[in-house]
Amino acid sequence: MPPPGPKAPVYEIKSRIIHANKVVVPAPRYGVKPPRGLDVDDLRMPNFVKPQEMMALLTDTPHHNPSRLAVTHGLVKTQFAFVFSDIEQQWRRLAGAQNRITRQFQGGDVFVQATIAVNILDADRPIEKNKLSEKLFAVIWEHELLHVLDDIEIMRKWLPEKAREDEWLKKYMTEARELDESSFDHYIRKDNLTPWLRDGLWTAERNRRAEIRDAPARYAELNEAIANIRSQM
Repeated sequence: MPPPGPKAPVYEIKSRIIHANKVVVPAPRYGVKPPRGLDVDDLRMPNFVKPQEMMALLTDTPHHNPSRLAVTHGLVKTQFAFVFSDIEQQWRRLAGAQNRITRQFQGGDVFVQATIAVNILDADRPIEKNKLSEKLFAVIWEHELLHVLDDIEIMRKWLPEKAREDEWLKKYMTEARELDESSFDHYIRKDNLTPWLRDGLWTAERNRRAEIRDAPARYAELNEAIANIRSQM
């Protein structure tokens, strides 16, 4: 095994949260009780989608089990990315014997990035001055905000430390071992480090938390609350 580089690079894995939903909504507007840990800026008006659009989103969501509810009223879709602040500056190009080209990590900031989109059925859209429709929307949105909180906490509190333990990152970033040009092209230029970390770390932790939020007992409570409001409407 080749020895580590002569000097370990200094780098920090930071979190970056991007909300695909653009309009910030004050919690009191619909009587929403957001989970502790979300900021005002995290409360964004969801996308409202038709049933066929929701089904398409579900089809593209691994491990989601929509059968627990007769209708899937809401869904949080999150895209993960691992992003370098400046690839060319952070990966030094080296020419070795027989013109063998390698790359060596120099440090600097890198980001674990989550792009979060909340989707709710159009039939559950709040109607202006209709208290029951606003109450129905609040019940559904509050549940989806639990998933938003989990996604944010994974990126801010869990993943940065876990990513440093990954063997690839330890070898080529923490220890700054030389990376051959073809591997650099594959993992860095073509962004295959993103699926490497997404499938190896992020997805499993996200699914674990989602199973807790969407446990049968919780789904039953949500379904009952929706049915009660619908019966009044």
